[in-house]
Amino acid sequence: MISSEAMDHVLAVAEAALRNWRPEPTGFLDPEERLRVEPVLQQRSGLHWRGSGGITPAERQRLLLAREELPLMDAPMDFALVELKGNFLFDPAELEDFEAALLATNVDPRGWGDVIFLGENGAQLITTPACAAALTGCSLQVRTVAVEATAVPWERLRHQPRQPRTITTVEASCRLDAVASAGLGLSRARMAAAISTGRVRLNGRTVLRPHTELRPGDVVVLRGRGELHLQSRTLTRRQRWRLQLLRR
Repeated sequence: MISSEAMDHVLAVAEAALRNWRPEPTGFLDPEERLRVEPVLQQRSGLHWRGSGGITPAERQRLLLAREELPLMDAPMDFALVELKGNFLFDPAELEDFEAALLATNVDPRGWGDVIFLGENGAQLITTPACAAALTGCSLQVRTVAVEATAVPWERLRHQPRQPRTITTVEASCRLDAVASAGLGLSRARMAAAISTGRVRLNGRTVLRPHTELRPGDVVVLRGRGELHLQSRTLTRRQRWRLQLLRR
């Protein structure tokens, strides 16, 4: 559920945009926060906005809000890039490991967006310019690895969008953990743990029950690993489900 802090933050930015007659950016929002915030913004007359996370697709995004009279398409929204460099050859890190290390700093979480993994070399982090300045020179502990944060030019961004891939699989059930495990390439146990700890969204909302049944049209997102569309399901003669999935 969206925090009151997130709602208060976005509404304060909306009021500033209306009052100042210029586009105003929010900090980074999680997808579920956007899902809850935008209907509230729609009730504010005379306001429009666009979202961006610096890369496409982006999970965490900022909103640029302005009066309807002001154009937004060409209005700039500044992003910066921070390199989180360390040797992860013997201790690979997950998204939540980097986020835990960032939360241990005094830097505002609204200042950082998506983490881009660089394998054994660490990661890159999309941020606001102010956040990049605050993080530069910081030493972080990510699992057992010492990491140095350094602002780098945007031209060094190493994000490569995933290519859509169709997957056909046969499963005993259409449970969320079973389908997502097959489609996203994780073990059933790791997927169930990810669901139980709130890292998985179903149709835009966090879901905590691994046994939730999926139906055609459902979209599953595992943070840091992309999204999975259940396109069709067919019951076989052996009473198993033949599933067609699209991974992005």
